[in-house]
Amino acid sequence: MEKRIAYLDLLKAVAIFLVVSCHFVLISETVAANLFLCACWAAVPVFFMVNGALLFARPLRMRKQIQKTVWVYLVLVAWKGIYLLLIPPLMGTAYPDAGAWAVLNYLFLFGELPGLINGHLWFIEALLAVYLVFPILRIVYDAEGKDGKKTGRLLLLGIALLSLFCTNGVYSLQVLIDMLGRAGLRCGLSFARIGDFQPFGKYGNMLGFFLLGALLHGQKQEKETPFLKPVAGLMMVGGLTALWGVKWFLSGRPEWDGILLTEGYRHVPVILMAVGAFVFCRDFKFGPRWPSNPVRAIASRTLGIFYIHWIFGWAFTNPLAAWLTGHGIAFGIGTNLLKNVVLLVPAWLTAWALEKIPGIRKLVVG
Repeated sequence: MEKRIAYLDLLKAVAIFLVVSCHFVLISETVAANLFLCACWAAVPVFFMVNGALLFARPLRMRKQIQKTVWVYLVLVAWKGIYLLLIPPLMGTAYPDAGAWAVLNYLFLFGELPGLINGHLWFIEALLAVYLVFPILRIVYDAEGKDGKKTGRLLLLGIALLSLFCTNGVYSLQVLIDMLGRAGLRCGLSFARIGDFQPFGKYGNMLGFFLLGALLHGQKQEKETPFLKPVAGLMMVGGLTALWGVKWFLSGRPEWDGILLTEGYRHVPVILMAVGAFVFCRDFKFGPRWPSNPVRAIASRTLGIFYIHWIFGWAFTNPLAAWLTGHGIAFGIGTNLLKNVVLLVPAWLTAWALEKIPGIRKLVVG
């Protein structure tokens, strides 16, 4: 059995919890709720960092990597088919009125069908895009100069920073210009087209997070620098506060307004939160007081939970909301956490059960 890495398991478990937190939201219009949902934007970047850490730490086996990439694609196709069959009845809507070509485009070519809500699948599409270029990146990662130094890693750092600048950086610069404009300081600059400079398209920032995870995990240190953890903590707090400020600017109010942050993954504060969380947890070890088994049980099934929770979300969230309202219970962070439990527990149990079925287990095992 492959040895698990404690801090990566912890990051995965927290990340899937945050992902579920910002889906099917049952929360109140408060500042605390706004801060909580802003924190959720770090979850997917952390997932990509963990993926980078795990993949780059293993030897590259080209055949195995190609098989893994193909399976990720086929599993995505299978789940899109499952959603097509199950979600309309759960939503109480008719099946999409689409022809055969539209359905094939939806299933196999990353298309969409009107009325079928499964936007969370962009994460798997982005992962596929990263997996396709991973073999080249892995070869570069191991490249050495004449002096024996890992010069390839420096190149990958440059690619990561460029990817993040051309997505998060330019988007945040445009938000800053909009802020200045609202304050009466007009500026004719526009950064809208700079994103076209980076070749990885709309998933460029996820490639950046993927590479940062590999580089941070691959650092050889006898012990952590004493000030590193406090700095990482400040990055998380500062990033969360800054992202909340951006949300406040865009919505015009500091409280949660019922609308998720526009292009949430494309803001610079998300980089601070994700990198801060990764570094903060990097030397984490499970001790006698830490519940290692539950964390590892969740971390080892995040892919299955990710796919399955969407079905239970459509099945259970509205009845739960009606039950809470009927009993006079106001929505808040507590009700959203309850919703997480209601979705996560059956999703985990379903993933655990499907793992036991040889022909089906690929649907939930990455």
